[in-house]
Amino acid sequence: MTATAPPYTAPTFPCPRCGQPFTHGTLACPRCGALVYARMLNDLSARAQQEEAAGNPVRAALIWRECLPLLPPDSQQYAMITHRIGALTTGFGGAGGGGFAGADIGGAGAGSAGAGFGGAGVGGAGLGGAGLGGAIEGDPAPVGAMAAPRPPDAWPVAVAKTVGSMLLSIVVYAWLFSHPGDANFGAKFAVGFVLLILVHELGHSFAMRYYGLSASPPIFIPFLGAVINLRQMPRNALEEAVVGIAGPVTGTLAAAATYALYLRTGSILFLRLAEFGFFLNLLNLLPVPPLDGGRVTAAVSPKIWMLGIVGAVAWLVWDFVRYQQFNPILVLLLLFAWPRIRQTLLMRAAGGAYYRIGRPAKIVMGAAYLLLGLSLAAMYFVTRIEARHLLGGGMLD
Repeated sequence: MTATAPPYTAPTFPCPRCGQPFTHGTLACPRCGALVYARMLNDLSARAQQEEAAGNPVRAALIWRECLPLLPPDSQQYAMITHRIGALTTGFGGAGGGGFAGADIGGAGAGSAGAGFGGAGVGGAGLGGAGLGGAIEGDPAPVGAMAAPRPPDAWPVAVAKTVGSMLLSIVVYAWLFSHPGDANFGAKFAVGFVLLILVHELGHSFAMRYYGLSASPPIFIPFLGAVINLRQMPRNALEEAVVGIAGPVTGTLAAAATYALYLRTGSILFLRLAEFGFFLNLLNLLPVPPLDGGRVTAAVSPKIWMLGIVGAVAWLVWDFVRYQQFNPILVLLLLFAWPRIRQTLLMRAAGGAYYRIGRPAKIVMGAAYLLLGLSLAAMYFVTRIEARHLLGGGMLD
């Protein structure tokens, strides 16, 4: 008779809280929900917070990333730490709360500033004072203990912020584009210009709403365009890229509609608005953070940013040679770009999860970026050449 070996039984370990046995590889007790690696998570949390306090966001993100294999992927802590890593690696959610959304040059930017962990995280005392300390010791997903992102403003407040800042911008642009040959041109151009920016902003807002991201209403800033303050971090670089490209897409459609009005009416006002609209959306596709193009190309490869930096520097030098002064907008752009470029390249070299979106998504975003950029460049040069042919170098003459 052949002896049969007894079936293999995996060794079990008792839950330190309730005594429920579980096998190796279990992340949370199936009975009471206690996290198996709570002590290790708390140690990692303390180290990550120390790095954040010392101003080392990349090192902090790498330590937070060590927590992920120790947490159930469907737990709230896993999601919150993923968001925290994203906030740190994109150069936004510093030690507390929301942040600046990034003003696109002359237009409006998607921006992205995570609500963050309030400077704490797993085992800490952040998240609006609620913290995750108790969550680590017990239930892996006690939603009631988590601080939710700041909700969107009430409609009356949002409308007041947007409309009020729009009116201020209209007044400034009406003065800026005033023309002695037509007393009303400046005001009419300013209204059309601000509406083009609004449509661009609404593209970002629609994409944010699609992904369920809480954000401020568009706030218009004269000479910079408009900003949106994201109060919740996108889950990955693909979401950020879609939010980023949505503005130029709707902005391009608005500029195309304006050009169609010019072809139908022959109005010089519509031609100039279309030219400005195509130019501003094209400019915002420069592959430099925090512009929209920087957010889109980050999903493909942040190394593309180097081309944008070279182009921005060349433009800065060209402006200085022509006008003997530096363009302050380009200077600000380069100053804002460098911290994120440095952090992102370091984080990707270390295998940052935020940017691992898959090859198909990279191809789609890259193709969409190139198609939109080429279309904008073609339409800008068409309207530019036509405007110069009809008007010369001025707005009306």
